[in-house]
Amino acid sequence: MSDLQCAATFLLVPAGTAADAVGSARAVALHAAPGAADAATELARLLDLPVRDLPAREASPGGIVWALDELADEYRGERVAVVVTAEVLTALRRVVLPGEGAVVVEVDADGHRWAPWPEVRPATGR
Repeated sequence: MSDLQCAATFLLVPAGTAADAVGSARAVALHAAPGAADAATELARLLDLPVRDLPAREASPGGIVWALDELADEYRGERVAVVVTAEVLTALRRVVLPGEGAVVVEVDADGHRWAPWPEVRPATGR
């Protein structure tokens, strides 16, 4: 049986991602994974979004997935950007999805649906 509630959608982007690329996702909030607080704070300022720490127990693929599961009920039907370090994102991609770069994950009671996010590119200049 399929989940009847809307999924929470998380856009995981590496630190240093261009603000306009994340802005096009129309996120309602931005979370900073461990090790990415400074980059997330700057991105949140540019996007005029609130920034919160991701409740990850550790900066690892497992820690990030655990944190997304913890936040899913709070953000049902909404999209949230999550800034992670490039190293953690690369390690996570090895586990859930071939390739590199930003990913989008929908989380609901049925589990996780992972896909690449093609619109994200590095920030240039200031």
